[in-house]
Amino acid sequence: MIASVDAAELSLCLTAIRRAAPELTSLEPLSLVSHDADVWVVRTAAGDRFHLAQSERGAEELRVQVRLMPFLRGHVEATVPQPLWEGGRFDEAPFGLWGHAVLPGAPLNVKTVPERLVERLAGSIATFLLGLHGFPVKKALGLEVPDERAWRGRFEQAGREGLPALRKELGFSEFGRLRRWWRAFLAEERNWNFEPALVHGNLRPGDLLVDREQTELVAVGGFASAALGDPAVDFAGLVRCTGTDFTWRVVDAYGRGGGTVGAELLRRVRVLGAASMMRVAARAARRDDAAGLAVVVAELRDGPVLANY
Repeated sequence: MIASVDAAELSLCLTAIRRAAPELTSLEPLSLVSHDADVWVVRTAAGDRFHLAQSERGAEELRVQVRLMPFLRGHVEATVPQPLWEGGRFDEAPFGLWGHAVLPGAPLNVKTVPERLVERLAGSIATFLLGLHGFPVKKALGLEVPDERAWRGRFEQAGREGLPALRKELGFSEFGRLRRWWRAFLAEERNWNFEPALVHGNLRPGDLLVDREQTELVAVGGFASAALGDPAVDFAGLVRCTGTDFTWRVVDAYGRGGGTVGAELLRRVRVLGAASMMRVAARAARRDDAAGLAVVVAELRDGPVLANY
């Protein structure tokens, strides 16, 4: 289970939010959206979200989002979170916080999208990704978005955090196979030979918000992992969120819109789909989330690394 956050800790969050956004009135009750050792995300009664850093790593994650989001708004059609409230370092938020208004739309569920609307919706998501991946690299570097070296470093760090946790959950032979696969993934230069682009980096269910008719992508959240990295990672995230069939429709629309699509990109989509599970495992380990680790183990056993082993 995820280590609990008690009422006293949420009360500190509430005090910090009141200090950063004194004009807001519909705050209580606060609900916890997510938390780990670096960042807590809470939602107010009105739906606004606040990100509270819990470490220096979390503080840097927040700073990247606050710098990037205002500039990203002009490059993508979908609404993205805008930093309406910020708080410096004070007792209740020693590493800072930022907040954004509730985003429009409802979470995408491809199972409920009528077949006649699937192509249109896939095209809308492809348009978002084209705008995101087309963000000027030089501008992103100027905003101090993590670069390609940091991108590779994230995976290396995920292995250092995720492998020890998975060792306890997998059989001896399974873990040995996973460790060998992971070492080969890190060592294979083809996996790091890509044209860097601004990527979301961690698309999850709930990040893609659509209109009531499920025809258009209207908002995207969850940019904590934004970086200059491999565009394939966003398609790998789409596979987890929406399934393979819908993702390939998005890839087709992306290619028709001018995006670079080829066999090497599709290979990296498959590889990153497996490799991203290590990052999920690392986050679960930081949260002491046994249930989350169990999900990772199940997906690994059903995926290309451990299936039929």
